[in-house]
Amino acid sequence: MKKLMASFLAIYSALLMVSCAKDSGGDTVINPVIPSCAAGQVWNGTVCVNNTGVVPTNGVVRYYDYNRYFYNSYYGVSTQNGDMQIVNAGAYKEFLKQAMAVCDRNIWGWQAGLADCNNWVSGSFQIEFSVDSSLKPTVSFTAYPAPNWYQYTLSVGINGGGMAFNPLYLNQNNTFSLINNSKGFEIRAQGSYWNGGGLKLIQIQVLQGTLQDGYFTYDLYFPYNNVATKIATGKFKRR
Repeated sequence: MKKLMASFLAIYSALLMVSCAKDSGGDTVINPVIPSCAAGQVWNGTVCVNNTGVVPTNGVVRYYDYNRYFYNSYYGVSTQNGDMQIVNAGAYKEFLKQAMAVCDRNIWGWQAGLADCNNWVSGSFQIEFSVDSSLKPTVSFTAYPAPNWYQYTLSVGINGGGMAFNPLYLNQNNTFSLINNSKGFEIRAQGSYWNGGGLKLIQIQVLQGTLQDGYFTYDLYFPYNNVATKIATGKFKRR
């Protein structure tokens, strides 16, 4: 697995406004004036910050997580576990089918091997997001089936899955919003219009955490049986 790349936060410079007042003894007392911040921002003692965290000017912060990662080792294929846990296999398969279109693509007929989403559930699922200084988020999802010496794809019938995306990279119409009384944030993204996930809302919720933190827990939601359902939970780490 590639090494983590360090990201640095650049702090905006600000002038601390002070006012002077006389106390009863005649000495000059310096009283700081706390500036008013825009909606959705707070004063951290130096500058007004978004989501109680700072994204560097002209910079980007990145976070990632995964459930497991497969790699070749001296002993064959080895597995490295991440912090993500798939908590609803049905909703996860729906995400693979609708948002990524990598399996269960037939609307009539039958399928086997890697064409069947059941054979992806034990595989690897990776998620990453980045946010720039304008608070514009980008998200990506990558899935791999579990390694097997005999892997095949068999699909017979009418294919209605649309275009497959793996990784699924989304950077259009994404939103970044504060939630939980500004203690956390939510990233929303729409699936691609080139497959069945085009009208499906993808939600990444961080109930408590800021973009200054090195890590924070999250929940991933996707519609399943027409209800926003938690697919996975885990801990994002900054790259």
